[in-house]
Amino acid sequence: MIRGMYTAAAGALAAQSNVDVIANNLANVNTGGFKRMLMQLESTETLPIYRVQTDPGSTPGTTVPGKSAVDYVGNLGFGSRVYDTPADFQQGPLQRTDNPLDVGLYGPGFFTIQTQSGVRYTRDGNFLVNAQGLLTTQDGALVLGQRGAIPVPQGNVTITQDGAVNVNGRVIDTLQVTQFNDTRFLRPEGDNQFVDEGAGPQNSTTTSINQGTLERSNANVVRSMVDLIVAQQWFQANEKVIQTEDQATNSAVTELGRTSSH
Repeated sequence: MIRGMYTAAAGALAAQSNVDVIANNLANVNTGGFKRMLMQLESTETLPIYRVQTDPGSTPGTTVPGKSAVDYVGNLGFGSRVYDTPADFQQGPLQRTDNPLDVGLYGPGFFTIQTQSGVRYTRDGNFLVNAQGLLTTQDGALVLGQRGAIPVPQGNVTITQDGAVNVNGRVIDTLQVTQFNDTRFLRPEGDNQFVDEGAGPQNSTTTSINQGTLERSNANVVRSMVDLIVAQQWFQANEKVIQTEDQATNSAVTELGRTSSH
């Protein structure tokens, strides 16, 4: 009974983690370029269970002559746990803004940016020009081109589909758009940014760069609300199991105490 209580508690913790993931997705449905998070579960380690064969008339633990000492019964699991919370890199819809410094990506690429923590990657193309005349993200990270930080002097800014940044018809630089061999190793780091942990970065040649648009979040409100209801029901089911196991344990202790008194 105690084992069942711990198994149900593990399930409740996993359900609570799923609620947290879904709530984060819901909070970012209007965040440009946001990639919704998923939750992956795995079974906890299992233990083999054996039945020891004993002679009914012998001392417990001694084996029956001519029989196997133990019989394999099966494996005993202890519930589930969170394995990973990866991002879903499915393309989000592009929304037209007509702002010349808004840039939406269509394809597998990411903007390359320079933060205080190092080089990071983002799909959020809501850019601006800072006081030093450099192209940056909304939180101040430098947007990188093939030559480094991109200076944007005053004038008419146009950005072509291959990423060339032009001011008054003069090419300033080309946006450094990066794609990855294995996005499982591209990990979310907060602030709508990703860090490369062995994903295999390379220049993207298959990503379309669209000036005057922004990629919207790929988190869907309706789907997230349904997932949230399911996760809450999952938590409540495990909570009910814990209560049932607790009641059964209490009854066993009470009845055992009453029997022993007689």
